[in-house]
Amino acid sequence: MKLVVLGANGGTGQHVVAIALRMGWTVTAVVRSEAKRPPMMHDNLFVAIGDPCDQAFLAGAMRGQDAVISTLGGKLPTRKATSVSWRSAEALVKATARTVVRRVAVTSTALRFPPQRLFDKVLARLVFPVVQSAARMETALMQADLDVLIARCGFLTDADDASYCAAPDALPARGFSVSRQALAQFLIDMVQDEWSGSRVYGVAAAVVGEVRKTRPAEKLRI
Repeated sequence: MKLVVLGANGGTGQHVVAIALRMGWTVTAVVRSEAKRPPMMHDNLFVAIGDPCDQAFLAGAMRGQDAVISTLGGKLPTRKATSVSWRSAEALVKATARTVVRRVAVTSTALRFPPQRLFDKVLARLVFPVVQSAARMETALMQADLDVLIARCGFLTDADDASYCAAPDALPARGFSVSRQALAQFLIDMVQDEWSGSRVYGVAAAVVGEVRKTRPAEKLRI
């Protein structure tokens, strides 16, 4: 597998790169500057430095690749910071028209699901730019002629835990958080699966030792 990773210097992106390299894949890590180059060194790791919202740059980075995973997101919940997700998605769609890449997996926010609690409604209002940018990103990708996987999740943690539970079109029960490592593992697992069209999953931490009913399409990895 030849994989392009957008946001490769971020917390989740670094895990995606590391897992892919351990699997023997060839990885092109996209970063904005030399200073943001991934810390690891590997014969199968290549670094493309440029603007992830520039379609010409992305087309060059994606040439000859099999899939793209994007973990891009704003560091602050402001309109300007969060716009990177939809601006990159729109550039990515245009770039794919110049390459053979059709498989794209991205991270998004669980606040895109219908709110189940009062807390969810309040939080969605507090970080409205995050939700708005995620919606625009998802729309751009899902309207394109691509095979798209959208991984929606809640709070991200730095726990050393790669286990996850994922459900189609909904957040798993008690799915308030997931580790960056687990989210990265889910993206890697899914990008090598066979699917077509657009798919949305809610991703959360797996509850070890809990006996729970799962839907047929639900994925549990421990």
